[in-house]
Amino acid sequence: MPTPVRTLQAWSYLQSYYDGLYVGIDGLEGSGRSTVAASLQNKLQSAGYPAKIISPFPNTKTHKYISEIKHDRRLGIKSRHLLYASLFAIVTEHIILPHLAAGYIILSDRSWLSLYARAVAQGLDEQWVRTSLGFALMPDIIIEPQSDPITALRRKLIMSEALDPLESGSDNETLEGFIDFQSRMGQILHDIKPKTSWHVINIANPDALNHLVSTIIGQMEGRDVSS
Repeated sequence: MPTPVRTLQAWSYLQSYYDGLYVGIDGLEGSGRSTVAASLQNKLQSAGYPAKIISPFPNTKTHKYISEIKHDRRLGIKSRHLLYASLFAIVTEHIILPHLAAGYIILSDRSWLSLYARAVAQGLDEQWVRTSLGFALMPDIIIEPQSDPITALRRKLIMSEALDPLESGSDNETLEGFIDFQSRMGQILHDIKPKTSWHVINIANPDALNHLVSTIIGQMEGRDVSS
């Protein structure tokens, strides 16, 4: 039985209540989170383990709705964060927890950590953001695709014709702004690493992915193969 998912603070009365494993895939925008999630899902399913990829948005209809309204200038940073947090709460209750209870490996393409890092990088109060995400589950394992702001920028430009201004911060919606904002996010995530089970992975290295799969399976089976 793996270590139970924890909330932002360890609750002494929280017991192991599921057989699955919650894997958070976090990092910079354009770092390759979705690529890692898809690769892990394929490898885990091939090994006979049920794995499901989730995102902070409940479904494609909601994702389309978010895409339409998130650039509305009338929506402030705090309101936008609360919208994201509310949707992630829905995902947690109706998708993550039931699948964990059923023994799935959840591959979260962004956990609460990414929502937290983005909000703080945008200037929101750190403690307020933590409180707003107080319902969230701490991943058993956190995976970060190895990247830097410039490499992430190149990947984003290859994948799309334009940058999302929300990924650059409201103060500087330029290439330089993207790099600066991702640097701020990276530092926030870096400060969290010592407190968690964090794995930085080179997505171009097949052996690194295979080792990560072994680590995930080992934790599912109650073994420690990370060394």
